Amino acid sequence: MSNDVVVPKSTFGGKVAVADMKSLAQKAQVAAQNNPRGGGAPNGSDYLNFSGKRGIFTIGKDKRQISSDERWVVDVTSFEEGWVCWKARKPEASRLSNIYTGAPVAQPDPEERGPFDHNKGEGWHAAKALVVKSLDGGEQGYFKNNSVSGVGEIADLMEEFSERAAQDQPCWPVVCLVPEEFDAQGFTNFKPTFEVQEWMSTEDLATLGQDEEDEDEDEDEIEEEEEPKAKAPRKRARA
Repeated sequence: MSNDVVVPKSTFGGKVAVADMKSLAQKAQVAAQNNPRGGGAPNGSDYLNFSGKRGIFTIGKDKRQISSDERWVVDVTSFEEGWVCWKARKPEASRLSNIYTGAPVAQPDPEERGPFDHNKGEGWHAAKALVVKSLDGGEQGYFKNNSVSGVGEIADLMEEFSERAAQDQPCWPVVCLVPEEFDAQGFTNFKPTFEVQEWMSTEDLATLGQDEEDEDEDEDEIEEEEEPKAKAPRKRARA
């Protein structure tokens, strides 16, 4: 019997087989330790962004603002880590890989893509990323962050996941995306936080995916029923 854990396609837009959840937990544990405090978005995902100055999360091209009570399930097979290069107030390059299926990304040479003005935050910074899906609206977001606080939050989530998975406990976190205010040198800033509301089991997640598939099938049936029927040709009157 296979011990693979397969994330339903309808849940996160792609199947990821995990040979051993405890092995994934071990890799998350190692990745969590790569914490500065002590690529493109995956298919089916929109970019999920956070403004540290305004304290808001937004998603997608239309930058929909996310409510702090909206619930999101975290895809624990999506954890990534690596590096992001900032230059001239924008990301110059990103190098991240999946902690379970990818090869670790080596730290770039500090002067690669330089010269940098380190007083303005330029240079290479450690980064982490993950995929979340809204349980309330169905949108899927890819969140990548290289701030010390943001990377620390993802590292904490990795740590909690790894501990629960290692003990065979429900380990898929359902979170709310909440900005947390803090003062820095007399200025008010915000950091992204993931407030865990509950933990789902793999079986619960599979059920969630099946429910979504059933809803899609129901919608297809409704659409077919609502299609207008072709009118029968009118008979011509006899002369």
